[in-house]
Amino acid sequence: MKKRVSRRQFLTGTAAAGAGLYLGARPLRYARAASGKIVVGTEAGSPYDTFYRNHAAEFTAATGVEVEFNAIPHDNIRQQFVQDALSGAGGFDVYIADQVWLPEFYEKGFISDISGSLSDDDRADFSKTAIETVSYDGAIVALPIMVHNCAMYYRTDLLGAAGLSGPPKTWDEYRAYAKATTKDGVYGTMILSKQGIEAATRLNSFYQQAGGDIVDAAGNATIDTDAGRAALEFMTAVVFEDQSAPEGVLELPDMQGAWLEGKLALAPVWPYLYSLSKEPLGDTFSIGTSPGLTKPGGTVYSWGFAAAAGSTNPEAAAEWVKWSTSTEQLYNFGKEWLNPVPRASAIAKVQADPDISDADKAAIAAFAESAAAGTSMPMIPQYSQLLDVLGIMQSGVMSKALTVDEALKDGQARADAIMAG
Repeated sequence: MKKRVSRRQFLTGTAAAGAGLYLGARPLRYARAASGKIVVGTEAGSPYDTFYRNHAAEFTAATGVEVEFNAIPHDNIRQQFVQDALSGAGGFDVYIADQVWLPEFYEKGFISDISGSLSDDDRADFSKTAIETVSYDGAIVALPIMVHNCAMYYRTDLLGAAGLSGPPKTWDEYRAYAKATTKDGVYGTMILSKQGIEAATRLNSFYQQAGGDIVDAAGNATIDTDAGRAALEFMTAVVFEDQSAPEGVLELPDMQGAWLEGKLALAPVWPYLYSLSKEPLGDTFSIGTSPGLTKPGGTVYSWGFAAAAGSTNPEAAAEWVKWSTSTEQLYNFGKEWLNPVPRASAIAKVQADPDISDADKAAIAAFAESAAAGTSMPMIPQYSQLLDVLGIMQSGVMSKALTVDEALKDGQARADAIMAG
């Protein structure tokens, strides 16, 4: 029986990667030299905790290392990891890692560089985008178990009735599709506007889809730019000019609810929505890549495992990171939870599995293509603070409290102050 996963379990603060099927990756070998026990820190109630508890005996059989799990409630997990690292207590050997934490954790010496543990073949089994989500300052500081962005869910029946097919490929098409399907109590799409992480991650995606980002390669804030203007003007045009999306202070539950009730034709949402959509919508929907002005996709985020720098068993910690992200384990994780699979070889196993339905295979492949088309979040320690800035901007513009010019100017000033320290 397939398990349904909530949005909170799949992203809090933060895909499949690798649309192509790379079949040449060699299976990882596990060093029997590692021994003893490791403590793995996970998020209580998460799919990661459930899955890896159920499969940990396989790691022990392969390596001789016993595994103890310390599951921590979501609201406390980052702080507990930080306290452990600062104290030098060595209470954890492995951390479950939100990508947003990785730059800070590596800069402060909380997690280890595991680049030397990967062969070239093994590294190539992850897409370029997947590796970027776990790379910082030239080092690979974790390995991903899930890499994802907001894919474009679309109602094939509603688009078909309007004489349209497939997902929109450009922003112009997105607007045209949304206008054509706004009727009879159905909106073409929805723009999230409530100040918070969901609106902020969407705005970061719009920046990237317009060919920009919120920081440049040198770490300078790039908020008041042509890409930023295009992003905010696109959102306001959809809502206020086209009237193909509802006005109001809207957040993810509003979009999810409208989609599941059949009231939206196009919905850019995270992969978790697929399992929830199957029963109410049946075969009337499909999944594609979110469109862009110059670049499709959208901001990519990951969860993974990182080896704690203070581990009392560093060899075994590194073995866990490799084993937990191996082809076999990610294939099983994707199959059991119907989630994005971040290894090409694992995607190939999913596609070859006769027990997985064609619809589920197509969804997993679509998530992979969406993430491969996207761009990683900027790998900077200040990213969470910049998301706060984006949330203020988006909420201000969509509530008409700020003009686009005012939002860009204010956002740039706030971001400059953050990046200046």
